[in-house]
Amino acid sequence: MRAHRQIVLHQSIVELLHEPGCPFCRFLKDFQALHLQGDSAKDIHRLCNFHAWGVAAVQDAQSAAEVFLTLVNQDGCVTDSRPDCDVCHKVSEEEDRRIRELITLLGRPDVVRWLRMEAVFCIPHAMKLRQKVPLTLTARIDMIIRNQREQLKDELIHLRNDPSPDRTGWGALGRAAEFLVAQRGLRA
Repeated sequence: MRAHRQIVLHQSIVELLHEPGCPFCRFLKDFQALHLQGDSAKDIHRLCNFHAWGVAAVQDAQSAAEVFLTLVNQDGCVTDSRPDCDVCHKVSEEEDRRIRELITLLGRPDVVRWLRMEAVFCIPHAMKLRQKVPLTLTARIDMIIRNQREQLKDELIHLRNDPSPDRTGWGALGRAAEFLVAQRGLRA
């Protein structure tokens, strides 16, 4: 989550298929950021540690102060349990909605082509998707993960063996973290 970044919520997961990284992570990152600011933030009554810090980082000071004043004036507003967090709950619901959306689009030629040629998933979203797709597509998802794993291994080995600060490739660390656990804050 970045402060003062213009956030555009896409209408469909298909809009993000040709963007770098896991399309579910990209969609949910913006969805999450939007729910930490403006009118959406007025519905926040419980926050986990991550999202409490997210409110402080994403919002302008006036909006963040309003959210925090509301939370400070009520009991039980902070939770160690991520499922109890209002933002975590909304992100989880949206995640399920977007996985179902992609499954309904699997017959489209552009989506089939994307799956064969370009698809990228983080492991958590691949496993969620894998559980819900027809058996004939699970092998394709497994191959996508295998290919990403090999590509990341090559990048990480290269980075480990040539760690000079001016060298390109430091983005491999972020890609590896996303591959393993999804974008920051999206998964408990």
